[in-house]
Amino acid sequence: MIVNFGSIPTTTPGSAGGLRIGLRADASPTVGGGHVMRCLALFEGLRRRGAEAFLLGEVASLAWLRPQLAHLELPVLPGPDDPDELVIVAREMGLDMVVLDSHTLAPECSRALRAAGIVVAAVVDGTARAQEADLYVDQSPGGHVIATNFPEGAHRLGGYRHALIRGAVLAARNQPGRPVADLAEPAHVLCFFGATDPYGGVPVAVRALLATGAPLRLTAVAATPELARAVEALPTRPTQRVRVIEPVGQLPELARTADLVVTAAGSSVLDLLCIGCAVAVVTVTASQQPAYDAVLGDGLVAGLGSLEALRAGGTALDDGVAGLRRLLTHAAERAELARRGASAVDGQGGSRVAGALLDLVGGLKR
Repeated sequence: MIVNFGSIPTTTPGSAGGLRIGLRADASPTVGGGHVMRCLALFEGLRRRGAEAFLLGEVASLAWLRPQLAHLELPVLPGPDDPDELVIVAREMGLDMVVLDSHTLAPECSRALRAAGIVVAAVVDGTARAQEADLYVDQSPGGHVIATNFPEGAHRLGGYRHALIRGAVLAARNQPGRPVADLAEPAHVLCFFGATDPYGGVPVAVRALLATGAPLRLTAVAATPELARAVEALPTRPTQRVRVIEPVGQLPELARTADLVVTAAGSSVLDLLCIGCAVAVVTVTASQQPAYDAVLGDGLVAGLGSLEALRAGGTALDDGVAGLRRLLTHAAERAELARRGASAVDGQGGSRVAGALLDLVGGLKR
């Protein structure tokens, strides 16, 4: 349920009411929904262990996200960007810990919280961005060897083992995929580039998929009407069917039934690997390159290069089309990718991280 701050009862930190954790993250058309999705996995893990958790941030601008928060009964409260205001909120709520999951939050926020005696954890992606925390979590591929400086005594968790996977993704993992009897049909492809797709990746990827000439059934998630029209305007062959849909909260269920997923090299790739999807990835920003290189190097995905290069055409597009054609026409290769991904990401990372958070708070509060 989405509630106002005034309706949240305060309590004494560490009281019999259980530990209280604030999850500071935002979701918007600009930043997307990935940060909040990771916090949902943490919330589920913390709740299973008897802790109270609250989302501190702005989520109202993404309509598809609100039903998921309501279903989980996750309280949503304002999350100040100002360090002093964030400390005031944390103190008034009696929070034992604040988890920061943001690429834009000022480092002064973590410093102010720690100075106020509040335990801080930071979910990072390859770099701490100067945040000072008692625990760093880098779930990104290669995150177990993140090369950055940490405060003395800080703890760190990273890699596939600590991927923050929420319950809806685990539910899709545990369901059967496409029936074997249907495998003779054209491959079902899901193409999405996040809930907001700010770089317009879907039409570029769909163009490459259609250029393979291979039979397919394509579901394209278009974040805006303009992107939907761009996809619908692309020419198709008689054996190629394209369905355009708006962003949906049931994406894991949709991915489960796909033979191939084409997407950006963001945090959602870990969800797809956990489900057991064959995935082809594209980098949409330079910051995604380390994660792209890691999952590609580990043999968990097919790489299509950068969105900019695919959009420009030429050799990069030709190579991307050739790679997609092979995946569409070789079910065994898709099956092997799916097997490797599901083996690497077991979906228990949220529980592991939640346990580490509570152990840390308990140890520091004693």
